[in-house]
Parts: sequence; structure tokens; C-alpha cells
Amino acid sequence: MLAGVVLAVGALISLASGGYEPPKTLSAGPVDQFTQGAPKLFDQENVWVVRLAESNFVALYDRGLESKCPLQWRREFELMGRTGWFEDTCNGHAYDLTGRCFSDACRGALLDGFNVAVSGGTVEVDLRALQSPAPADPQATPLTPPVQ
Repeated sequence: MLAGVVLAVGALISLASGGYEPPKTLSAGPVDQFTQGAPKLFDQENVWVVRLAESNFVALYDRGLESKCPLQWRREFELMGRTGWFEDTCNGHAYDLTGRCFSDACRGALLDGFNVAVSGGTVEVDLRALQSPAPADPQATPLTPPVQ
């Protein structure tokens, strides 16, 4: 009985002191489980992982720049004569596979993201800090999925 009380008190202290810490790294899975141009959402972590090329990945924060609302992947959505965009669920702003905005209100700005590494054939996302995006580039060309 005493052991149960000690365990319960320990659990309460842990919860009260903010004992839960989110994971520092997301092991997103083997490289071969990612198709170029087909983003995967990791809902718990609010991260989209995108394979841009053979060994080039980005991890995008699942929140719009201005609204902070979740993004949705819309493979059939067409903008600028191209299909396959992330869309902000609140204001409709469109972002390409690299996280760059192509809607007029935020043209050229990049979504926040995380560092990505491939280690032992596994895609690893460092969740410890959001990376500040590069400056806006209103002249950028969108990167959308290859035509199927």
C-alpha cells in the first residue's frame, strides 16, 4: 500500500512540475517509404515531411504563416498552372512543397521548418527548435509534385 501511495505522489509531482517533455527527434521512417512530391503529416508533432529529391528532405511546421491554422495537402489543387499545394485551412494561402507561399498576401515567404537528416537510411527530424526561414523571395518559382 505504501508503495502505491509513493508511486501516486511521484506521478502527481511529475505532472505538476511539467514532467512531460515532447520528443526531441522524430524518426519519420525509412527513406524508401517517402515518395518524391508526396508529403506525409506527422500529426502529433505538427510536422509535414516532404521528399524533394533523391536525398533531399524538408520538414515543415504544420501551421500557416499568418493564421497559425493547420495546413492541408491538396494534390489536385491547381494554382499558377500547377497542381499539388499545401493550403492554409483558415485563409486559403497556398504553399509549395518547399513551404514557400505563392498567394498574394504572403508571396515568397517560407513556412517555419525543422532540420532534417538521413541517418542509417532513416529520416530524422530535429524537433528542438523551429528554423527561421530565409527572407521572402517574391520571384521564386514554385516546386510542385511531378506530373503523374
